[in-house]
Amino acid sequence: METSPRFHRILLFAVIALFCVSTLAVAQDSTTTPSTGTYDLATQKYLFGDWGGARTRLEEQHGVKFDFFYVTDLLANPEGGTYKESGWNRVRGTMDIDFNKLIGAKGLTFHVTGLWQSGVNLGGSYLGSIANPSGLVSAHTTRLDSFWLQQSLFGDKLTIRAGQFAGMDFYGVQNYGANYLMEPLDYAFGNLFTDYESFDPAAGPAAEIKIAPIKQFYFRAAVMSGNRNPYTDDTNGFGFTAKDNAVILDEVGFLVDQPGGKNPKDKYYPGLYKVGSTFNGGPFVDPLLNRNVDNNYLVYFMGNQAIFRPVAGSNRGLDVHFGYDFAPTNINKIDRQITGGFVYNGPIPKREKDAVAFGFVYSNVSDNFSNASQLLGGPALGSEKAFEINYMTQVTPWLMWQPVVQIYSDLGANSKNGTGVVAGFRTKVTF
Repeated sequence: METSPRFHRILLFAVIALFCVSTLAVAQDSTTTPSTGTYDLATQKYLFGDWGGARTRLEEQHGVKFDFFYVTDLLANPEGGTYKESGWNRVRGTMDIDFNKLIGAKGLTFHVTGLWQSGVNLGGSYLGSIANPSGLVSAHTTRLDSFWLQQSLFGDKLTIRAGQFAGMDFYGVQNYGANYLMEPLDYAFGNLFTDYESFDPAAGPAAEIKIAPIKQFYFRAAVMSGNRNPYTDDTNGFGFTAKDNAVILDEVGFLVDQPGGKNPKDKYYPGLYKVGSTFNGGPFVDPLLNRNVDNNYLVYFMGNQAIFRPVAGSNRGLDVHFGYDFAPTNINKIDRQITGGFVYNGPIPKREKDAVAFGFVYSNVSDNFSNASQLLGGPALGSEKAFEINYMTQVTPWLMWQPVVQIYSDLGANSKNGTGVVAGFRTKVTF
């Protein structure tokens, strides 16, 4: 495949950016002891500081915690689709209340979060990929996202949650999502959308129960709204609207080698393995036979495992992850999706919060949808293979920068579309 000069320029920029991040991180290791002043941009946790100590007192003494941040993905596609320099921006505010500290109500907590977001959808509008280059992208909106009351009982062995929250925030969500930009790696399996599981920030009414009889095992199940047009049904998140069929979700999780316990060790190799499913009673449309079909479901497996820890008592080292899901071929365009990759935490000594990550996403178009496409005069569809490599550096405690390069083979699962390339970076500022 012949590549354009624009491709070489942007790819060179991404490589230089990755090199600069590494150089900056090494340089920071040689700095002198940070200042102990009350307002030090290089060392303070938040850009706007600790509000004269009020923020810490609110959390530690009264159980009220605030989180505010701005995050943006600035990306471009020098190869594949229609070239576009794009940006997607999000501002989010969150408050969590621990009522045990506030009024002595043990195990009772409250969570609420809202956001503003806007920008260009590079993947859907210009690149034409199945896996969106940015996990932030959905609709331009200002809305109340989620809120819930949660009660934990019997030493956290039983947890009940009710309110408004998104299914994808808990079921099929990626454990290492913060290390990636590409949507199925950054957030959750992309084909969960096909059975109308609710998603961030278009959450809906929901209730969940979680049972964790021992530290190494849990079972959770939930019922929540399956709104097919969530942004229209509830334009600002205050409507608490449930329409269409509900979605039923469940998940079993197994945790291995978790820190703590009666016999502490120098090194831990924690892992999380989970199997889950989603179900929606329908109706759905079979595109090949052009008829309604009752019921749709998706089953998934996800595994995350630390495999290398060079230093005792540290999270530095190599973690790997893998995910696989499948859904009925007759009514789901993407009937199988596979994700995987590795994350190396602390690649540079003394910088444990930095990470380098490589991930891949395989998205398979079902035979039914491929055949329907050909009957309508369109192309035969197969699978899209997408890859990402990035370096995430915590420049300061409140500033994160993450340059990235992504490659898409057979864009949109159409071999005639060739290869796509995306380069750019994510920036996050915590206020």
